[in-house]
Amino acid sequence: MANLAELLTGASPDDAVALTQARAYTEQVLKPLDERMMNERTVMGLIGMESGETFMQSLEAAPEGMIPARVKAWFKPSEAGIDVATPSAIGLIDTMVGSGAITVDEAGLLKEYAYYTVTPFERITLHDVLLARNNCPTIAVTTSGGYAVITVNVDVEAHNPQVYATNPRTNKQERINGFRNVSKAGLYDCVIPSEWRNSALSVDDAYGVVGAA
Repeated sequence: MANLAELLTGASPDDAVALTQARAYTEQVLKPLDERMMNERTVMGLIGMESGETFMQSLEAAPEGMIPARVKAWFKPSEAGIDVATPSAIGLIDTMVGSGAITVDEAGLLKEYAYYTVTPFERITLHDVLLARNNCPTIAVTTSGGYAVITVNVDVEAHNPQVYATNPRTNKQERINGFRNVSKAGLYDCVIPSEWRNSALSVDDAYGVVGAA
């Protein structure tokens, strides 16, 4: 499955547009074996009765040197079928195209039966895009009684702002915790580990609505 950061390298430099593109991105994922087995009934369901009948008649009429008897048997309603993701199944479908039994488009439908179409990033937020691109704005936050507290000025899409501390040994930012399910205007808090409570802290402000409590 695609990595969001890698996908965004080919997306629009405009973060809002890139968000729309990432949410619409689709990819094919192989089905489990028992869900991608194809027999006569499957063929009929995918390309229709007329084309399915032509497919089956061509399959039966093909010489055994082209289509082995065992392959023909797999397409009987009583059989489990053939794994449509295998090279032999793909070759069979291509043979049916070559013989004129089915069209290229119908062959595509049969081959695609082996896969689910998924949209892995349909629920991501602008915050996710900014994090993946390493350009999420942050603001300073302080601790009180072991907690960091922020106020959100207006409602935003639900997201999880991360809290960072400056590591004094490396002078680099490290994620130390995060606020959960920030969406509605109001106050939010999160625990700051004791070893970081005297460090310089910051929190993601992807939507420009976070302020000190």
